[in-house]
Amino acid sequence: MPGKPDSPKDRPPGDPATYWLKPIGHARGPLPADWFETRPRVLRRSGFPRRPRVREGDRFVYYASVWKRIFAIVEVVSEPEETNPGERWPWTVAVDPLLVIPNLDHAPPVEAIGVPARSTSQQSHIRLSAEHYARAVDVISSVAR
Repeated sequence: MPGKPDSPKDRPPGDPATYWLKPIGHARGPLPADWFETRPRVLRRSGFPRRPRVREGDRFVYYASVWKRIFAIVEVVSEPEETNPGERWPWTVAVDPLLVIPNLDHAPPVEAIGVPARSTSQQSHIRLSAEHYARAVDVISSVAR
C-alpha cells in the first residue's frame, strides 16, 4: 500500500503514533473477569506470533477476545523483540498502562468505539483510526466517572 512503511524502523522520527486494537486471550484461554489480579503481566508486555509492525509510542486498545470488551489503553515503550523463540507468541513489546478497567464485568463492548467484534477474529492486532482510538479513550474513561 503506498505510503505505508515496510517496517517500524522505516518510519521517520516524530511520526505520530499508530493506534491498534490488541486482542488479549482466546477461546481456549479467555481472560478472567478479575484479570487485573490474576494476569497483571499483560500491563507490562504484549505478545505476537510474528514481528509486529508497531513501534515505541504506538498505543494499544486492549480487547478481551471472548468477552468482546475493551479494557485498557497502553503505550508501547520498546521495539519488538523475539523474547520467546519457538513459542506461540515469540515476539513481544514492553508496554506501560495509561487507562485500565480492572474487572471485565465493567468494561464496555468493542462496538462502543465503532468496531464490530467479528472484525477482530484471528488477528494479533488491528490498526485503528484516530477517531476509533479517541472513542476508546472516552468510553474507557467514562467507566471511572
